[in-house]
Amino acid sequence: MLDQTSPGGLDRSAPAADLIDIAPRLENAEVLVTGGTGFLGTRLVERLLIECAAKPRVLVRNTGRVARLARLGLHRVTLVKGELGDEGSLARAVAGCRVVFHCAMDRGNQRMNIDATNALIAACLKENARLVHVSSLAVYEPLKDGDLDESLAPVRSGLRYSDAKLEVEELVLDAVANKGLDASVILPTIVYGPYGKAWTSGAANQLATGTVVLPDHGEGMCNAVYVDDVCQAMIRAAATPAARGRRYLISGPAPVSWADLYGGIAEAIGRPGPRLVSSEELTSKGKSPLRALRSILGDPKRIARLGPVRRLSEWAKPRISPSNKARLKQLYEIYQRRAPPPVYLPNPQQMALFRSRCHVRIDRAVSELGYRPAYDFARGMDVTAQWLRWAAAGNQ
Repeated sequence: MLDQTSPGGLDRSAPAADLIDIAPRLENAEVLVTGGTGFLGTRLVERLLIECAAKPRVLVRNTGRVARLARLGLHRVTLVKGELGDEGSLARAVAGCRVVFHCAMDRGNQRMNIDATNALIAACLKENARLVHVSSLAVYEPLKDGDLDESLAPVRSGLRYSDAKLEVEELVLDAVANKGLDASVILPTIVYGPYGKAWTSGAANQLATGTVVLPDHGEGMCNAVYVDDVCQAMIRAAATPAARGRRYLISGPAPVSWADLYGGIAEAIGRPGPRLVSSEELTSKGKSPLRALRSILGDPKRIARLGPVRRLSEWAKPRISPSNKARLKQLYEIYQRRAPPPVYLPNPQQMALFRSRCHVRIDRAVSELGYRPAYDFARGMDVTAQWLRWAAAGNQ
C-alpha cells in the first residue's frame, strides 16, 4: 500500500495486492484525469502513476491547486491547462489517451457540466478512448430502506446535487447506447480518507468546533468506502472490456453506523463524539426558534447554503476582487472566534440520509470487475485517523 502521507512512499512502484492482477493492463497507457487536483482525482493519479506505471495527464484550471501533484514530479504527470467548459482544451487533453477518468464537477454550473461531458464524449469517440465516469450514490437519494443494487433505475428526486449527477450520468449512458461510446459509470457511496472533505475533514471540523447531532441515535446505515477502494474500482473499470455500458455501485465490504463514522473521526482528533438523539427529539430541536438562531449564529455558512443566498453568492463570487475576498475572510475568522459554538443539525436531505437503513450491494462490481474492497472500516479509519492527526498538527 502506498503511504499517502510520506514522500518516501512515492518511490514504491509495485502495485498493492488489490491492483496486482489489473495494473499491468495500464502500463505506459496515456490516461487523462479531470478533477485530478481534488480528493479522489489526486489519489487516482497517484495510484495510476506509481502502481500501474501509467502516464497520467491532469486537466488543470488553477495551477495553485497542484501542490499534491507536484510532489509526484511534474516530469511524470502532464498538466494540461484548460477548463471543463473549453471544448478545445478538452480535445487537446484527450488526444492520444487510451482512458479518460471524469471526476470533475462544477457544483454551481450545471450547464458547464453538461457541455464538458458532451465535449469529453466527442473527444473519446474521436480517440477511441474509454471513458470512466464518476457519478454518485446520491442519484438514488432519498435512499430507500433495504438492499440497493444497480437493477433499480434512479429517478429525479428534486434534490439539486442528485439530479445534476443523474443528468450527466444519463448523457454518458445515452452516448454508449446511441453513439458507440466505450464508457463505464462508477457510483461511489460515502467516500472517506486522507484529504477528503465532506466525510473526513469537513466532519472533523464540525466535531472540533461544535456539536454534531445525529438522528435515530446514530444507528442509520452509513455505506462508507475508503478512497483507495474507489480508485481500485475505477482502474478495474478502465481495464475490463466487459465493463462497457455498465454501472457499478462501489462501497466498502459492509455498512457501518453513522455513529461509527463520526465517532471514529472524533476519536482521531481527540474531540467528543456526536450527540445521539431520537428523531423525535431532533425534530423538536429544529422547531425551536432559539435553537435555530443559535445554530445559524454558530455556523453562518448555513445561511449561505439557502437557495437564494447561494445563487447570489455564485453570482458575486467572480465579481469580488481578491483584496475584498481577503477582507471578507478576515471578518469571518474574527466572527468565528467570537460566535457561540455551533450546533450542527442535519438539514432535511441529511436527515433522510442519516436515518436510512439502505444497504448498498457491490455484487456486480465483485463479479464483473473483480473488485474486492481492500479496506474494512477499521483499517480505513486507522489510516484516516493518522492523516487527521498529521493535518491537525500541521495547522497548529
